[in-house]
This record gives sequence, C-alpha cells and structure tokens, in this order.
Amino acid sequence: KRQLEVMLFQYGRYLTIASSREDSQLPSNLQGVWNVLNNPPWSSDYHMNVNLQMNYWPTYSTNLAECALPLIDYIDSLREPGRITAKIYNGADVGFSAHTQNTPFGWTCPGWSFSWGWSPAAVPWILQNCWEYYEYTGDVEFMRDYIYPMLKEEAQFYDAILIEDADGKLVSAPAYSPEHGPYTLGNTYEQSLVWQLYEDVVIAAETLGVDEELVANWKANQANLKGPIEIGDSGQIKEWYTETTLNKDANGNNLSGEGYNHRHISHMLGLFPGDLVQRDPAWFAAAKVSMENRTDNSTGWGMGQRINTWARLGEGNKAHELIGNLFKGGIYPNLWDSHSPFQIDGNFGMTSGV
Repeated sequence: KRQLEVMLFQYGRYLTIASSREDSQLPSNLQGVWNVLNNPPWSSDYHMNVNLQMNYWPTYSTNLAECALPLIDYIDSLREPGRITAKIYNGADVGFSAHTQNTPFGWTCPGWSFSWGWSPAAVPWILQNCWEYYEYTGDVEFMRDYIYPMLKEEAQFYDAILIEDADGKLVSAPAYSPEHGPYTLGNTYEQSLVWQLYEDVVIAAETLGVDEELVANWKANQANLKGPIEIGDSGQIKEWYTETTLNKDANGNNLSGEGYNHRHISHMLGLFPGDLVQRDPAWFAAAKVSMENRTDNSTGWGMGQRINTWARLGEGNKAHELIGNLFKGGIYPNLWDSHSPFQIDGNFGMTSGV
C-alpha cells in the first residue's frame, strides 16, 4: 500500500507536467489536456467551483511553479470578456466576472444552469492559485506585471457590487454555496473568498507601494464584511448565516436538500486553501466540528479536497485514512480519479494533500 501511495503522489506531479507546462497554450481542465474531439465530458470546459483550483493545488508545493503559468495566462484572458459579464449581470462599470463554467472562447456567464452555474466568487477563489505563484517564488516583478492587475480589478469589482445588509455589514448577493443550499444575502463560501481577495490585494499593493487610496478602501471593506466566519449553536462553522444548529435554520428547517452527505465543503475554504480560519482558535475548533459532520464518502475529487482540509486541521491520521479510502472507491485501477468517466482533479488533490 505504501508503494501505491508514493506512486499516486508522484503520478499527480507527472500529470501536472504532462498537462500544464510553461509553453502550454492552456491550463489543465477537468480531464487534463483541453480538447474539442469526440464530445468530451462537460464540453472540455473549465469549472471554477473547486475543480480548476484543485488542479493547481500541488503545483507550487511540489516545486513545479513554472507549470502554473498557463493558468495565470488563462485567467488573465478572462478579464476582457469578464468585464461584459460584470456589466450585464451585476451592473458593474469596473472589474470583471466569471462563474463556475468558463471556456477559452471567453464564456464567462453563469453557464448551463443557474442553480449551480452562478458563482461570481469563482474568480476570487482561482486568484488564490495565481497569488500563490508570488508567495512561492517571491518574484515581485512578475507579481507587479501579471498578478496584481488581476487582483486589483477583481477587488474593484467587489467594491462595486457589495451591498449592506440590515446590520450595515457588506455582503455579496445573491450568494449560493456550490452546489447546494438557499440563495442568501452572503454566505460563508463567498464572504471568506472576498475576505481573502482583499487580504491578498492589500499585501500586493503595499509590497509594490502603489494605490494607497484603494488600499485604505479595501481594508475598510474587508473589516466591514459580514462574517466571514460565524459559529453556530452546534459549535460548527455556519455554512449559511441563517443556520443555527447543523444544517438547520431557527425553525428547524433543512437548509440543503443533500445536507451533510454533500460532496462540496465550500464553507471550509477559509481553512483551506485560505488562511482566515487559522487566525482564531475558536474558528479552527469549529471547522473540525463541521468536518466531522460532513460525510467522508464522496467522489474522488471530494475525497481529495477532504484530504487537504483534514491535513490543514493537523489531523494527519484522518487525512491518511481518506487516502486509503481513495484506493477503495475513489481511484480506478489505472490510478485515474473516479468521477465518471474521469476527472483529473482528484489526482491533484491527493498529491497536494500529501
């Protein structure tokens, strides 16, 4: 078994190199190399509600930073069409927007189905993958020329679209926790990602010594965000701010059809890949409660995300248990991630978790 674990870890590095090299025209997608032949699953598009992000989680930590350049180029290419989407869907005159589904042809609108396609926070999330290029390489010049302009434009987009709730706190609306739950005024998923966006763009601007007025505004908006983390009556991190006890509102109504059998753990993003939850021991403890009440049984990429999240909680034995579960039901005999017919992200998730 140990040999298989080592092989699967190295296989993730191999798949990164094979699907996203410095001279690649496009980043890796749901099946790896982008193609338009033989009716590929999901039309070979890019999904940014966990899948594309997970593809690049192991890139830097396994010393393959150059393999992230196609991703950074691709996200930069979404800015021009994304400005049209921001204008049409949000009435924003600044910034750019893209959602769960997007393509090399500039498709940045919510996609096939609004119920899972709506996710403006997909961009703040994928920008974490771009920002990490600077965090790992320390290349200030590259950050100035390529990463900061994207962060700045997206922060200005949220400056424009955030609204005040009844308590005067800033929220993004409508908010929807991929891929389930009610539409609400803000939720932990989106508020955590907006918090991280402001955190990273402020660090970038102050490192470069630019945009002092914007920095002051970003700090003020970040401080006035609703949440981002709230602890419920069960000691959990709330997934929705209307949640009281686990997965229920004050009237005892379920807030999600699939509840804690759901594969997505979108309210955990402030823990991993973000660095918000670690700032408060109470939030950190609540994150463990939430994870203990989310099923371990999931599709391959869902197990991959859980491996990383349990590892960030410092629960190495639990993370290792999930790696074992991968071999039982999340990986095919050829070591491909088992999300029918095949999704490469689960492979990358395992490698990142290790």
